[in-house]
Amino acid sequence: MKLLCTEKVNELNGFYADQFGSKDVTLGYKPMGIEIADQIGGEVDLLCASVGTGGALMGTLYGLNESGLSPKTVALEPLKSPLLTKGKGGSHKVEGIGVGFYPPFLDKQKIDEFLAIDQEEAFAMKNLLASQHGIFCGTSTGLNVVGAIQLAKKMSPNENVVTLSCDSGLKYLD
Repeated sequence: MKLLCTEKVNELNGFYADQFGSKDVTLGYKPMGIEIADQIGGEVDLLCASVGTGGALMGTLYGLNESGLSPKTVALEPLKSPLLTKGKGGSHKVEGIGVGFYPPFLDKQKIDEFLAIDQEEAFAMKNLLASQHGIFCGTSTGLNVVGAIQLAKKMSPNENVVTLSCDSGLKYLD
């Protein structure tokens, strides 16, 4: 498949980003981790995010690590596609994550926990974030927030959780 894509891109004089094969995917998120560390100005106790390629979670973690922070790290996935938690993917409706094969950039050695989140809760959170908080986001962001809240409930009040807002809600206007 990659060869066919590369040939077509070359024929069209284009650029093939290769989101599932380019190490630049992870490197592109490293500055975000550094920025989070700078803005928080303290400890990040836990980082959690849903996983597509694994690039956003790992890149953000590497940026936090470069800033001297070592948070517990939790990879989130849709409950209907529990490849990371149960070893078997499945069909789900959360775009961009739970791709059905092991994410190419996810470093299992750096993940402390894998957690599956119900997609219906993610859809409800996406709607709540838009209607009550003015945060126009997609379902993967809803899933991240649901996961962050579940994890925060198990932590002490003086600990903090960081998660990511992946996209806008433009794809969900219908």
